[in-house]
Amino acid sequence: MQIGLRTIKTALGAVIAMVIAYEFHLSYWATAGIVTILSVQNTTKYSFRLAGSRIVSAALAFLIATLSFRFLGFNPWAYGIFLLIFIPLAMRLQLQEGIVVSAVLVTHFLLQRSYSWHWISNELALLLIGVGVALVFNLFMPSLQSQIKGFQRLTEDDLTNILKNMQAQFTGEETSADSWTRLGHLLNTIRTGREWSNRQQDNQLFIENDFYRSYFEMRRNQYEMLRQMQTNLDLINLPLAQSEHVEVLLEKAAATVAKPNAAKHLVKTVVKIQSDFDGQPLPTTREEFENRAHLYLFLLDFETLLTLKADFYEKVTWVR
Repeated sequence: MQIGLRTIKTALGAVIAMVIAYEFHLSYWATAGIVTILSVQNTTKYSFRLAGSRIVSAALAFLIATLSFRFLGFNPWAYGIFLLIFIPLAMRLQLQEGIVVSAVLVTHFLLQRSYSWHWISNELALLLIGVGVALVFNLFMPSLQSQIKGFQRLTEDDLTNILKNMQAQFTGEETSADSWTRLGHLLNTIRTGREWSNRQQDNQLFIENDFYRSYFEMRRNQYEMLRQMQTNLDLINLPLAQSEHVEVLLEKAAATVAKPNAAKHLVKTVVKIQSDFDGQPLPTTREEFENRAHLYLFLLDFETLLTLKADFYEKVTWVR
């Protein structure tokens, strides 16, 4: 059995919250521990949003409960009317995260048959202690950078191998099957890496650096270009004069996948090949025309693939 960090934080936080509430001589002091259990989250930013939502939700609940108990008395029917009004209103105001906690706190008014300031302040104190302890513990989040870098390396390995396989396909040494398999793996890796980078970003309360989130978004766009390139490559079935130049370019691109700002000179080379392409004699057969059209589309997508990377490293701060 493995005990994770969140479990440890939840257990320790609940104990500390109950001890604090007990030392302040609050009634129903164990409730502070329950609030902490419900408030410990996976990301720092979400825990702060949750805390704010629960405080506003509690204030709304106390107001509705006070009116309900005042006019209907302290009985289960009054509590039911409170829930009928409070829950839809909280949902409408997007305060649904605070419904359970607020409903529990209001039961103390019912049990004590009072909504005096003493009991309102008691419940607010329980809420603030529980939420506050959870916030303190949620400030301590492990860095996910090593895991994210791992997905970055996997992404670059897949990109490198796909480009190498495309180069081999031009020479007839490989088929497209391996590229399509790697494209599927690449997409899954990018998605997972983006999820981890989003989680890491949500744990950075005071530091804003979305390099990895932007990085995986750039790679996701490159994936689309690679998929279109592979589709057009599969439709080329004749040797073409430009093939040798494209093979060299693919080899260079594969060798520089992981290098920042290494795409600019490759973009210029693609543009030159396209210019030379336009200067070639017109095709004499339909099949040659179709093959050249697919190669031209391949080069357009290849240019976009390289431009996406070049633009990315111009706009973001590189994280080593």
